Amino acid sequence: MDSKLILVFVAIAVTAGIYFWQNQIAASDELKGILLLPSVKGCAETANGMTTKSLGGGTEQEPKIEINGNEVVYSRATNHLCCRKVEIAKETRKSVINIYEVWSGIGCKCMCFSEIKAELQNVPSGTYTVNVYVKGTESISEAPMGQILIISREITVR
Repeated sequence: MDSKLILVFVAIAVTAGIYFWQNQIAASDELKGILLLPSVKGCAETANGMTTKSLGGGTEQEPKIEINGNEVVYSRATNHLCCRKVEIAKETRKSVINIYEVWSGIGCKCMCFSEIKAELQNVPSGTYTVNVYVKGTESISEAPMGQILIISREITVR
């Protein structure tokens, strides 16, 4: 094969690669401006790094994802073992937004109730898949638990 032809192929491949990665980085940078405002009320609060023990339960609410302007809100209410705490995290890439409930602590022998909410602000216009997962540690051993998808929804932010 002619060396000039090979050079042309290499130049085209490099240019295409640069274009691809510039678009990937631009899309990724755009999503980095999304602000996460987590809220945990009840036994699983992480204030001062401690959870509280309390008896009683509340009315569970199925997980839901709502859109309000350029804000995406995930929420649910759940009964769970006492002495567990949850923290909320997010991950964004391309058109996927992942929200994580990260549970930790060995559960006590009582039941508690917590309301969990994650508000994502400054979400750019576009169509996204929003996934919410539960992960962290097992309630009886602190061994890592598998990541479990609890809700997924395709949304459009205008």
